[in-house]
Amino acid sequence: MTRRGIPRMRPLRLGIVPYLNVLPLLEGLDGDFPREGWVRATPRVQAELLERGEVDVAAVSSFEGLRRAPRYRLVPGAAIGSEGPVRSVVLYSKVPLPEVRAVLLDRASLTSIHLLQVLLKEGHGLAPELRVAPAPLTPRETWGALPEDAFLVIGDAALALQGTFPLQLDLGGEWHRQTGLPFVFAAWWVREGLELTVEECSAFAQARERGTARIAEIVSRLPDEETTPCGGPLGVVDYLTNAVRFGLGPRELEGLALFREKLLRHGLLPQGVPEPPLA
Repeated sequence: MTRRGIPRMRPLRLGIVPYLNVLPLLEGLDGDFPREGWVRATPRVQAELLERGEVDVAAVSSFEGLRRAPRYRLVPGAAIGSEGPVRSVVLYSKVPLPEVRAVLLDRASLTSIHLLQVLLKEGHGLAPELRVAPAPLTPRETWGALPEDAFLVIGDAALALQGTFPLQLDLGGEWHRQTGLPFVFAAWWVREGLELTVEECSAFAQARERGTARIAEIVSRLPDEETTPCGGPLGVVDYLTNAVRFGLGPRELEGLALFREKLLRHGLLPQGVPEPPLA
């Protein structure tokens, strides 16, 4: 039985990303979908699991969902995005932006990699060489010894590096500066062949509503080491309250549609890929 005294929904297998910014989307969600079916992995791995049918619904990066439309469908009402600086998706550079010749990319999220290409081309006329890191980047990298000029870092590692480089370009802030729209970094996507009921779709939006209303409480439950990237609990509360946006309404969908248009324009999505349908 759920906390509301009604039978559980189907025990869907959920793909969960291991970042602080997903926490408000999970509040109470185990009352509908048991934690035994939750699988934790980076956004890129989640996309592979969803493709193989090993999870049913996953917090997958926007690019992964867009390129698999209409096979994947978008769950309305909840996402991980920003309307301005997001702090956790950042290009850190050792040199001024016009001098960047090579960028080392965090392989964990293809959305960030493709968003960076769009922003550099359209906003700065730049097309540096892109090199994908063999493993997710961490704050412990010896940045000065690496040959690349700049580094695209995401998630908690990006939060921990704030203020440590001569130049940083926040991709959420740069998207908003160039377009005036929110950006959706990740959302809940449904695997091919699965139809969600209205109640199942609503469960994700309801979890988001609970989570955004209880951010301080959620953070108070975290172990100290998980709050370190933001400098402690107050920093995490500030990040989740003032940097990340968790809704998926008309303006967020407009931003997602514009991202798709720009990806098509630059040949980063195959021509003919349709807009993603809602679940």
